Amino acid sequence: MVTLRKARDEGKLDEFIKEREAEASREGDEDAFNRGLRSMAGKSSEAPKASPRRDRDD
Repeated sequence: MVTLRKARDEGKLDEFIKEREAEASREGDEDAFNRGLRSMAGKSSEAPKASPRRDRDD
C-alpha cells in the first residue's frame, strides 16, 4: 500500500487513488460505522447563558 506522501513525491497519485477506490468499494457495516462516528464526535453541549448586563458607574 502506497502512502499519500510517497505517492505524491513519486508522482504515483493514480496508484494511490486506485488502491483507495478498491477499499471504498468493499461493503462494510454502515450502522457500525455510523455508531463509531457518532461516539467519536461526541455531543455538543449548549453554551451557557451570558450574565445579565449591569449599569456600571465607572
